[in-house]
Amino acid sequence: MSLLDLFRNEPPPLVRQAFSNVKAMLRDGHEMFAAASAHLLDNEILDLDLQDLDRGIDEREQDLRRAVLEHLTIDPDRELVFSLKLISIVHEAERIGDRARALARTREMARKQRMGEPVEPLREVRDRILTMFDRAEAGFVDSEEEEARALMHEHERVKDDTTAYLHDLADREDLSANEGVVYSLGAHNMRRVSSHLANIASTVVSPFDRIRRSPAWAGDNDEGRLSKVE
Repeated sequence: MSLLDLFRNEPPPLVRQAFSNVKAMLRDGHEMFAAASAHLLDNEILDLDLQDLDRGIDEREQDLRRAVLEHLTIDPDRELVFSLKLISIVHEAERIGDRARALARTREMARKQRMGEPVEPLREVRDRILTMFDRAEAGFVDSEEEEARALMHEHERVKDDTTAYLHDLADREDLSANEGVVYSLGAHNMRRVSSHLANIASTVVSPFDRIRRSPAWAGDNDEGRLSKVE
């Protein structure tokens, strides 16, 4: 059963709260990622309080965990699968804020501005990840299964592109050690944001025992190809 199969009738209070909180977490994570990546990749001033936004994301995660615990204590049989999946979803959404802050900390390590050919592939990947936030919200909040599946496809591309970028980075002799560290950490943290978004999509479209697996959209005869969404 996919997550979407649970919402055929009027959703109970836990589901309504989950939709509201996860939507807010994703939007705050989107704002944090956009600002932190611009700070790192585009040399823009960071005028957003990432710590405050991240604190708000953490509080929403805690609220939902408490709501799930209370819900299962009172009515353990109702929305059990949704409750279990929700714990996974809010964990992934919370981690996005942490990765955004890691991108900002990476910027503080840089000894020079990020310019020229070495940074362009990261900017292109960043722009694609920004669109993935919209797909994550559409997949979970608006129950658009195709958007969730498209997000998972896009993450596969991000994984391939960042892997190729890191291999290229390792072979370059025209960059300083500082530049190599900054660019590689930037690529790693952006890939992790993509992974967390893909894990949310996986939770939406996959049975509970197959969440965080890729490609969950491959089909019933593709069991041998399943691997972690990382």
